[in-house]
Amino acid sequence: MQVRTSHIVGVLSLTTIPVLFLMSRVEDSLREMQESVDTKVTMASGKASYLPGAACVIAASPEQTPADIVNFARACAKSHELWLEEQSK
Repeated sequence: MQVRTSHIVGVLSLTTIPVLFLMSRVEDSLREMQESVDTKVTMASGKASYLPGAACVIAASPEQTPADIVNFARACAKSHELWLEEQSK
């Protein structure tokens, strides 16, 4: 019995699409977890301090690079986002 190439391609396509979708979801989840960890580490280190609903203070000593400042600002933004979510509950 001969198997047609088009059938094989069809079967592979049907199995590949769900796998790619699942991998995309896993990647998104991992990215969110990494962002959450980065935020918590930055806040715990004291390099950025978020006062809910009021202000964010970012360390800006000579040791911090512009990229560090951007990361600290992102941590503040994420902390603010989490605070807003808590307020809407």
